[in-house]
Amino acid sequence: MCGITGYWARDAEPRAWLRDLAASVRSLRQRGPDGEGIWVRAGGDVGFGHTRLSILDLSEAGRQPMTSAEGDCVLTFNGEIYNFREIKAELVRHGHLFRGTGDTEVVLAALREWGLSALARFIGMFAIALWDERARRLWLIRDRLGVKPLYYAWDGRILWFGSELKALRAFRAWRAELDRDALAEYFQYGYISAPRTIYRNVHKLEPGHWLELRAEAEPRTGCYWSALAPRDPLTGSEDTLEAELEALFIDAFRYRMVSDVPVGVFLSGGLDSSLVTAILARHAGETIHTFTIGFTDPAFDESPWARQVATALGTHHTEQVLAPEAMKETLAHWGELFDEPFGDSSGVPTLLVSRIAREQVKVALSADGGDELFSGYDQYSVMLARERMMARIPRPLRRALGHALRILPEPAMREAAVGLPLPVSMRHALRRGLFERLDRIQELLPDCDAGALCAVSSTSWRPKEAARLVGQETVPRSALNGHPRSLVDYMSCWDIRHYLPDDILTKVDRTTMAVGLEGREPLLDHRIVDFALRLPVNMRRGALGTKHLLRRILYRYVPRELLERPKKGFSIPLSRWLRGELAGLVDQHLAPERIRAAGILDAEEVARAVRCFREGGPKRDRNDLQKVWLLLAFEMWRGRWAG
Repeated sequence: MCGITGYWARDAEPRAWLRDLAASVRSLRQRGPDGEGIWVRAGGDVGFGHTRLSILDLSEAGRQPMTSAEGDCVLTFNGEIYNFREIKAELVRHGHLFRGTGDTEVVLAALREWGLSALARFIGMFAIALWDERARRLWLIRDRLGVKPLYYAWDGRILWFGSELKALRAFRAWRAELDRDALAEYFQYGYISAPRTIYRNVHKLEPGHWLELRAEAEPRTGCYWSALAPRDPLTGSEDTLEAELEALFIDAFRYRMVSDVPVGVFLSGGLDSSLVTAILARHAGETIHTFTIGFTDPAFDESPWARQVATALGTHHTEQVLAPEAMKETLAHWGELFDEPFGDSSGVPTLLVSRIAREQVKVALSADGGDELFSGYDQYSVMLARERMMARIPRPLRRALGHALRILPEPAMREAAVGLPLPVSMRHALRRGLFERLDRIQELLPDCDAGALCAVSSTSWRPKEAARLVGQETVPRSALNGHPRSLVDYMSCWDIRHYLPDDILTKVDRTTMAVGLEGREPLLDHRIVDFALRLPVNMRRGALGTKHLLRRILYRYVPRELLERPKKGFSIPLSRWLRGELAGLVDQHLAPERIRAAGILDAEEVARAVRCFREGGPKRDRNDLQKVWLLLAFEMWRGRWAG
């Protein structure tokens, strides 16, 4: 695991670009505290940089950037290829010789031998840059699910890239121009989905994609893997499919234990992390270290359950309680940690659990992806109910109702409702219960297709609200290209395409890398993903509820009574803290004069959101809390990066 950066400048000034590359490498030192390296092509027009977190092959033979034995290819690589030993054996049969014992040399030889077709052999997570001197060609490649990040920019003459945006900022070609469409997307969803970033002309390479740049040509991108690709449905009995899935779990989880340093597991006590821990405890052949974060508020605290699971499985367990003081300390560095606007507050406990894990291990396994793959989110049930409700209304009537609702003067009606001589709680309920719900219904009515359901059901600021907030109409997120078999399949693919890489995996990457810890994702082995996407819906949502087949496996490893409880997720007591110990942060960062001086957001919309949150009381609608949190997170980012 590490940080990578580099450039191809067609009008190179060698000394200047070398200085920029060195600065870019320095910006990524938190990702690779064990060493760094730079390679620059003769003439200075191409350069790679690397910071190293040593996990496999701790010797000098694993240093990067790495040049092929033939001297014609150079690679810098962030991630791990877990099946590198099998690939290495195949390459040896082709006549390749190897100096070291790690995976980087294998990745370089495989790409040189097979080109992009080598990617089909890789089981792992990766962001790769490869310079091919023979073809004068630069490749950028990102893993299938987007576990590892890769950003790039192109101005017509220069392409530069890095593991984080701060690596790109170090180059003289950097020009920061806020992308209002991306800003509106952030306020709707809490994150910005690839290929967008918060800046115009700066992009995330999409998961499962490659980028090629040749001399005198424009960059071109292509897709080598997609969750939306046609897949034949699985057939067979439930017992047969359960056995096949369990075998995949065991193999994938064992691969994630490949390391020359200690490995642990993040254990929340929920289904997914309990599954990872249970299978490793039985099949890894060593005592598993587990780590948990707790809260003083019992409504959010799952640490007692995690402790019971750890005891049942015989792990070496460590837990720590997250207090508001730790939250405040973390928020002071939020903009540095996530160097574009990022609104997932569970980044705070993820950072803390990463810190306590790093005291004992250098690699930690997370359990992300189970909800997306096996239909675990409660929101999926809500969307299925909405689909059934809307389907009862004839399409012509839906279109007419949608048009009627669209022309309502909503802001004026909202303000009139706020001014009614009613108790505060009733005015708040009227505002929430009528106008905002009518607006969501209006967005669904005309078509009620899967794309509209996913887009509307997962937003915090609705599109019209976001447009008012950022000061202009914006281009919405595109619907998925492809034809999933059902709404459940569409929802899974939507989350795999957007929420998983650009929220969940971004959070895990930044928080683990910030403390020199490698995070691994065993449930996101692409073989498990392919299997899950082919499962019949009734084996994802069946007699046992959500994650039906996964539960059947898990109940044979962990006592069922330890797992049967309401799902809490990895959330924090944010509402109570923002009303109490952290209320001063809201007053400081969202003060009207500060918002007006920045000139990015509409100060009246910001003030309205804060007022609604505070008037709503402890039993407020969750959307009011999320709006204020997204505003606060944005302002903390702006204070660090936008002045």
